Amino acid sequence: MSRISLRVVAYFFGALALAIYGFIAYSVVFVVNAVAMTIALYVAISVVVGREFKKLLNVFIISFLVIITSELCFSYFQNFIAFCISLFVLLVMIRYSLIKDHDSGWFGALCTGLMTLIFLLLIEIILAIAQLFPLS
Repeated sequence: MSRISLRVVAYFFGALALAIYGFIAYSVVFVVNAVAMTIALYVAISVVVGREFKKLLNVFIISFLVIITSELCFSYFQNFIAFCISLFVLLVMIRYSLIKDHDSGWFGALCTGLMTLIFLLLIEIILAIAQLFPLS
């Protein structure tokens, strides 16, 4: 049985600390994006359906899955192809899971998806402006 070098242990724990630190920093961004997407999708669905949409947990799950799919697509494909795949996934998830009971079809899903992107853009701009002016 060979002995493990102290240097190897130090490198291992250093890499582990950097991975955890990077994951924590990225997870905060991911949670903020998921909450912003949930709010934008909830408002867009409420506008298209015409009344308040009651299933906020379903909207959060769809937002979570769309963000994960988008991150994977943008990691492995070119930007335009990744955007098209992400938009298609968003439309399919909206059509078959969120507004299937409201009989709005593909046009309703398209309107909801475009309104979601517009509301998400507004929320992200507000968050970016809020970062320019810190509280302290």
